[in-house]
Amino acid sequence: MFGTPLRLGRPVLFLIVFFLVNIFVVVAKNNHGHDVVGGTNHGRSSFPVNQQTVLSPTIKRVDTEYSINQQQQQETNETNNKDNDDASFLLAAANKNNPIEEEEEHEIIHSEVVYSRWRKVIRRVVRMPKGNIVDYDIVDQQGAGAVIIFAWDTKTKTATLVREYNPGCHRVLGGLAAGLVEHGEKHEGGDPLVAAHHELEEECHLGGGIWHRLTTRPIAMDKYVVTEITAYLVLDAQHVPNPKPLDAEEDIEIVRGVTVPEILEMIRQGDMNLVGAWASLLAIEKLRDLGEIQ
Repeated sequence: MFGTPLRLGRPVLFLIVFFLVNIFVVVAKNNHGHDVVGGTNHGRSSFPVNQQTVLSPTIKRVDTEYSINQQQQQETNETNNKDNDDASFLLAAANKNNPIEEEEEHEIIHSEVVYSRWRKVIRRVVRMPKGNIVDYDIVDQQGAGAVIIFAWDTKTKTATLVREYNPGCHRVLGGLAAGLVEHGEKHEGGDPLVAAHHELEEECHLGGGIWHRLTTRPIAMDKYVVTEITAYLVLDAQHVPNPKPLDAEEDIEIVRGVTVPEILEMIRQGDMNLVGAWASLLAIEKLRDLGEIQ
């Protein structure tokens, strides 16, 4: 059996050769990464197949992300531009209706005196900036304002105060010389410094001295009071032998030689009204600036 040679027909041999050739082509593709047909790669990549498979998706993903980022950035820029345009439009509209230099004010739409004697009570109706209407009771002490004076002796390092009856709280309190500024001849048409000299003489029997204004402009005495007050510090005012007389309703005791610690204790203990305490603290601060006290 084994000694007889195997004879195959031509069709069988042709099939065997065709099969072997196909196997060779497949193996060659897997080993070299390109088609081996006539010794050329027909324009395909010379990278091995396994490398191309790894790199291509990465490159495509980077390109896609770059494209998405560009689109998102463009959309963001367009949104910002639109917001800026909207803000500019709203600002221009607001400035047109309410110019910055002309701030919307509280408008007094009605005012009448409902009581008048030494002081006036005024009914004041105000339209607020938001449009609501508010009805207030306002106190007007009349005159052209008010003044208050802190008198300091640089030699003794002490102040001259007053003690007087305060009918509002029905108590006798410490305080400073103070009074209203009158429009007439007495205070030369409403000059606060002239009024301050008069009040210091009337209430503390002092005159002259070196004067310092403690505020740059008159200060509102209270939320519901029309009157504004100007505070002064006077240094080394001299005793006046025959001072101007007090007003009929005033009951005042002069207290000399009061130290700064004593004044501060009076304020802490409530033994001075609010306006007197405010002016005293301003004066003490000014004395520190002048080097009079530490």
